[in-house]
Amino acid sequence: IGVDPRSILAITFTNKAANEMRLRVEKILGSSHSGVLVCTIHSLCVRILRQHIRVLNYPASFVIMDEEDQRALLKRLYKQEEVDAKAISYHSALNYISVRKNSQISPEMALEEAGSLYGERKKALLYQAYVAYQEEHYMLDFDDLIMNTNQILAEHEDIRQYWQRRFQYIHVDEFQDVDAQNYTLVKWLTSPETIVCVVGDPDQTIYSFRGAN
Repeated sequence: IGVDPRSILAITFTNKAANEMRLRVEKILGSSHSGVLVCTIHSLCVRILRQHIRVLNYPASFVIMDEEDQRALLKRLYKQEEVDAKAISYHSALNYISVRKNSQISPEMALEEAGSLYGERKKALLYQAYVAYQEEHYMLDFDDLIMNTNQILAEHEDIRQYWQRRFQYIHVDEFQDVDAQNYTLVKWLTSPETIVCVVGDPDQTIYSFRGAN
């Protein structure tokens, strides 16, 4: 009572979970819920990036890559780098790229890390070509959405304070599935005055393979 709905943020991981949460809020609060932002973490990042990504020298009209876009790009790069999809699957390459990005290992660092190991070097070269293509065409994959948002919030205090003032109450659903990047995002959005509520069940963790802890 007496809380501006626009000061409330509720985030989760999947569109299905976000829709279910939105329906529950509507059922409890009716029309008075108007203004509450209920969305996925990635949707929140897109909202922030559309407003502020110019500080990273990207246009607000950047392209968001889905898994189909990523696979299409990899097919092109496999030909360019002479990689056999039977030797290195698309899934394996995408996982390699995702893990390196989230570990903040650049393509150059990945090449050095690979050394003379043929398979690892091919993956590192794919990673390098993948990132180069993204930058040339202003494309972001799902990992980039969170990482770039964290970078902006970390490096630009005025933008960070703007979003901290925007949300007085933050609710995070399915908290057992957060990884380091997700956790960092919530921390950047939180000021000393913010009230944060997280809900999670360790027994339901399904994303430990991608770093959920």
